[in-house]
Formats: sequence, structure tokens, C-alpha cells
Amino acid sequence: MPLLTIPNVSEGRDAAIVTELSDALCSAGARVLDVHVDPVHNRTVLTATGAPRELVDGTAALARAAVTAIDLRIHEGAHPRVGALDVCPIVPHDEPIEAAVDVARAAGDAMVEAAGVPVYFYDFAADPPKRLPEIRAGGLDRLISRAAEGFVPDLGPRAIDPRVGVVCVGARRALIAFNVYVSASQDRARALARTVRERDGGLPGVRAIGIELEEGLAQVSMNLVDPDRTGIEETFAAVANGAKEAGVDVLATELVGLVPERYLPSPDARAARLLIEPGRSVESLLG
Repeated sequence: MPLLTIPNVSEGRDAAIVTELSDALCSAGARVLDVHVDPVHNRTVLTATGAPRELVDGTAALARAAVTAIDLRIHEGAHPRVGALDVCPIVPHDEPIEAAVDVARAAGDAMVEAAGVPVYFYDFAADPPKRLPEIRAGGLDRLISRAAEGFVPDLGPRAIDPRVGVVCVGARRALIAFNVYVSASQDRARALARTVRERDGGLPGVRAIGIELEEGLAQVSMNLVDPDRTGIEETFAAVANGAKEAGVDVLATELVGLVPERYLPSPDARAARLLIEPGRSVESLLG
């Protein structure tokens, strides 16, 4: 089966720019399977597949288009970010992780050449090991300071331009981006996130933040980085239980992008019944 790339770009409001970015990704022959646009987050998640060379050249073209079109100095959106092309993982689908590592490292080199943007590697692509939260801790301003203090990019310029930031290029296994909408303040949403995320004693392999979308409406935004250990239904149940204890209503759920079929929730599960849009599997679009 082919490799996937799932770039996250810091634009979700200008449809023309989103189209330009998607076209750049597929300019070398990669096939875009899904485009998830979120204007509140001001972020778009693309999912594409292709041969190694197509993914390397396509992500390099995407990096060049992103740093041309996006200025982080004036960017506004609910989702944290450290780059115009914020995150660019390579994900194997029924292939060894080593195949993704090779493509991620080649893509990082190609991005520097095409766009002149600093690159940090994460997860299996990083040597020495780095996790994505370690790079992104404190946001772009803090990363600029940390780079000056010695936490320099793995490739490209050592100094980080605040207009375009950096690209975090990774090789990783399947990850599920799963959001739960709640009628709550940001403080309540952040408290719910703390109850479920692994680093605060919550569920294994769950990363979570609380984001206020508007007054009285917030989102517990989660990445399930080890879905074989903690899946969608278990994670939803933990958020829903915490919300009930706090007197908060759970309004809806959301899957960002595509999910391997084996990880989709049962159609009868509450997590599935509350989905804003039905979940779609990777397999359904690879054929």
C-alpha cells in the first residue's frame, strides 16, 4: 500500500489559498484524498498519497506555496501553530515505518531547498529523538527564543523568520485527530483536557488541549497517538464523564481527516452519533 502525508497548513479561511496549497501538494503526482478546512482554527489538514518521489516533491512544493501565501505575523486562529506549513508527517499504511522515515528525511531536505524554511524532525524521523509537543511547547515566539539559545532546527536556517516559522516533519504511525464540542468556557475545556491527556495522568497516548471557539462554546481538541491502546470510544467516554461531573453539555464530535477503518467507532456508539460529519476511512479512498 502507498505512503500517506498529512500536512497541516495555517490557513483555513481563504478558499483560493487553500486550493493553491492543495494544487501544490499534488503538482508532482501525489493524489489528494481529503481536505479538511476549519475557519475557526484557521487551519487546513490535507491527506495525500503517492510514490516516495511524488510525496517528497509535492510536500516541497507545498512548503514553497505556504511560505509565499501565509504570514504568521498577522495570522489569527484558535489552533496553536509554529509554521505556515505547520506539521508534515509521513505515515505508512501497511508498510514498515522505515519507509516513512526515508521519505520524511528526503522531504525535509527538499523543503529547505525549495522554500528556505527551517525544519525540525520529530518522532521516528528525528535523531536524537524528539516528540512534536517538545518542539511546539510555548508556541512560535518561544521556539524562536529557544532556537537562539541552542535548540536549533535540524535543517535549514538556524534563525527562524517569524513570518513563516518552521516546518515540523515527522514519520509516525496512525494518529486520530478527534474533537469534542462542549458548552463551556475555555477554562472548563482546559480542565476537561487535563483529565484525559496522558501527561496529566489521563489516558495512554492521548494529547489534548481546550480551545474556546466563542462565548459558551469550546472544544476539547485531541490527538490519539496510540489508538491501539486508547481509541475514539474510550476517549469520548472519558470526556463525556468529565463533562457530566462538571455540569457541561457535550454537543458534538468531529474527526479531522481520514481514519484507518479499524479505528472508526461503532455506528451505534454515541461518539459516532454525535459526529458533525460521518467518519471516513483511509481504505475507502485508497481504492
